Amino acid sequence: MSGGDLEGRVAAVTGAGSGIGRTLAIALAAAGADVLAVGRRPEPLDETCALAEAAGGRVLSAPADVTRPGAFAAALDSLPRLDVLVTAAGTVVRRPALELTEDDWDMVVEVNLKATFFCAQAAARRMPTGGSIVTITSLAQSVGIPTLAAYGASKGGVAALTAALATEWAPLRIRVNAVAPGRIRTPLTAQLLADPAVGASIDDRIPLGRPGEPDELAGAVLFLASSASSYVTGQTVVVDGGWLASGGVRG
Repeated sequence: MSGGDLEGRVAAVTGAGSGIGRTLAIALAAAGADVLAVGRRPEPLDETCALAEAAGGRVLSAPADVTRPGAFAAALDSLPRLDVLVTAAGTVVRRPALELTEDDWDMVVEVNLKATFFCAQAAARRMPTGGSIVTITSLAQSVGIPTLAAYGASKGGVAALTAALATEWAPLRIRVNAVAPGRIRTPLTAQLLADPAVGASIDDRIPLGRPGEPDELAGAVLFLASSASSYVTGQTVVVDGGWLASGGVRG
């Protein structure tokens, strides 16, 4: 898929070692951007770089713990400038709310919400002439899903943060938008979707009748990253196969 004016742009993607982050880093590179892939472990990032090269793109590896604001900021210092940030790093704990521990809560909020803010802050400081920040939220910000209290709260926080930053940074010509996936096949959802009963229940809630694939998020992200969306900021693009629109009931 073409990213239009992404040719020659410089982008950073967090969580780029696997799943959605890896797919988006490769998509941005294939659309012409020079991409910095950020993640905790070097080996998965090297795999992302190799896959991007095979697809005709260019991705550089930058191992860093995004929950440490200084580490991510230091990774950005290797770039000549920054035009696009995609905050795809995320985690989930599936546990009944009555059994959720303080450590569970802190880990989910730290990775999903705290890191998103401080990565966006570091990126904005390197966008003196403007840019685009794309956060990754979730359908769980809009619907209550059992066992996902901490995850839903953290992603709801990211949605509110996206709107706040879009408003505050508009005079700086920095656009901030979100993409909210529904059920997507990733390493974080693999075990859940492998359960036949759970998989069938999920399919029944999605008008398109199936979970999405990570590359089906790429079009929305490329649109928001490019000047094709130059008058779009503070918005959430839902990519969920129609789940939210249907109220979780297939016709």
